[in-house]
Amino acid sequence: MSETALIFGAGKTGRGFAAHLAFLGGYEIVLIDKNEQLVNDLKKAMQYDIQIVDKQEKNATINVSAAHHVSDVAWHTPFVETSVVFTAVFGNNLETLSIDFAKALQKRHTINPNQPLTIITCENLTNAPGYFKEMVSRNFNEAEQKWLSEKVGFSESIIFRTCIEPSPEQAPLTIRSQNFFELPCNGDEIKSDLHVYGLNPLRNFSNQLRRKIYTYNCINAVITYLGAQKGYSQLPDAANDAEILAIAKKAASESCDAQIAEFGFDRKEQEEWMNAALAKFADKNIPDPIERNGADPERKLGRDDRLIGPALLAVKHDIHPTGLIAGIIAGFRYRDSKKGVTIADQISEKGADFVLTQICGLDAHEELFQLLKSEIIKSNLDATN
Repeated sequence: MSETALIFGAGKTGRGFAAHLAFLGGYEIVLIDKNEQLVNDLKKAMQYDIQIVDKQEKNATINVSAAHHVSDVAWHTPFVETSVVFTAVFGNNLETLSIDFAKALQKRHTINPNQPLTIITCENLTNAPGYFKEMVSRNFNEAEQKWLSEKVGFSESIIFRTCIEPSPEQAPLTIRSQNFFELPCNGDEIKSDLHVYGLNPLRNFSNQLRRKIYTYNCINAVITYLGAQKGYSQLPDAANDAEILAIAKKAASESCDAQIAEFGFDRKEQEEWMNAALAKFADKNIPDPIERNGADPERKLGRDDRLIGPALLAVKHDIHPTGLIAGIIAGFRYRDSKKGVTIADQISEKGADFVLTQICGLDAHEELFQLLKSEIIKSNLDATN
């Protein structure tokens, strides 16, 4: 009998990457989501297609063993027995998920306490596993807390594959995907025996995750925000713009030099990361909307995130972050379609100091604070100055 993998979040990453790798590893797939229409569609179809856009021979049809709404306790049954669970719900949904998840974990503790479980988070949130574990266990008793620490691992993963919606002529559940099949994760938190295809448990993972955020996510953000500023709607078009590419390469070089100085990464290896990211975002086989990549700029311009984080490291190591600052200023100008306002609007209303401290998490005495404030004034973003 095949083992079962549970994937919480049946969207593009959960359905198009985590479930795909688990399926290739021989697991039966159970999908759990809060979107009732998506769950009903999956229940009706019980399968969906993965199209690898530049390697058609790797296309796959994923069979779905079951699909459940997150509030449906029916998924507790396979959850009690499984050795692996994935979450791909977006970081801001983890707290809500933790309520139902905690109940299932408590049931597992009662029924099947000796079998180890590994939870692999595929989220856009720094330290998603630590946050999720804290949320899940906040009402656990002492025995449940001890069991959780001993038998349940919360492993963070690094997502490199881009998955997008189907083309108009394809079935609605189809996922189009890049040809990438590796899932690096925190090897120290793998508690169970896993055979997920492409899973790559790594040691010293925190630096590897930061490397991904400060390289891939950094380059993506610079291209995205500069692309939006020039009116592009698709990421590959912006990534192939010579002016944008020059700034993105400058920002990437600054970030890479800072990471090499801070973490001791091998220069050749780090440059390979940079070049792979630049090639990924320029790939016209994947029509990737600027709007998707640019969403939630307030989070992405936080202190430890993809632009401010490497800029702080650059300043620390006496590297002037010219390209990174250009990306940050473009991020301030980006208009999030859901919120309808820009960070520049907040600068104009509340002043540069408010945004730099409250959104970017900088202190007024820091050099980067002064560099950004000077650039804000020079760019006429701060109408109060």
